[in-house]
Amino acid sequence: MGQPRPRQRQKPRTCVGCREESPRRALIRVVRSPDGSVVVDERGKLPGRGAYLCARRECLERARKSGALARALRTAVPESCYAELERRIEEVTAHADPEGCLHELCALLGLSRRAGMVLVGSDSVQSQCGRGPLLLLTAEDCSASVLEFADRLASAGARAHTHIRAPLSVERLSLALGTGRVQVIALPGRSGLADRIKVLLGEGGRALEQQNTGL
Repeated sequence: MGQPRPRQRQKPRTCVGCREESPRRALIRVVRSPDGSVVVDERGKLPGRGAYLCARRECLERARKSGALARALRTAVPESCYAELERRIEEVTAHADPEGCLHELCALLGLSRRAGMVLVGSDSVQSQCGRGPLLLLTAEDCSASVLEFADRLASAGARAHTHIRAPLSVERLSLALGTGRVQVIALPGRSGLADRIKVLLGEGGRALEQQNTGL
């Protein structure tokens, strides 16, 4: 039996609004089809020239006012497409069922890991914490020392780090990332990915955790 193929590194995509990178699944794709029409790509698989947006109004408005979306697609964007984008963003930010949220969270973390966007473990997080804001996620059953470490970084203030205690066990967090036992990770704090995770977890992770006890 041959050796299994290593997982292919998935290249992040850049939001045309904020210019931050995120895994493709965390973004909304707009495509200029071969026939010249501009549509929101619901499944992210339509042929044509594509552009990506974070699922937040600020990015949509910035891309609209600056013309960044039209430039990326190299064509005019109709009002109907902007209206559809607004509708999609409302859907993404609307309340979802807790089990579905956790499933999506794990999928996003796995994609982010393969895209090289996740810092795994206290040492990696500590080494990069001075390079810009981070979103710190700790497992719900992490040790007291790891929890204190994440809280300390978030309270430092200078880099505007955010700490959320995720409703995921060490085992489940490690499984989502495809790595050994891990209690704390970090992702770029200013990105559509971070915003999406915050929406999924609710305020400090508590909203989802309260609705999802036992998972």
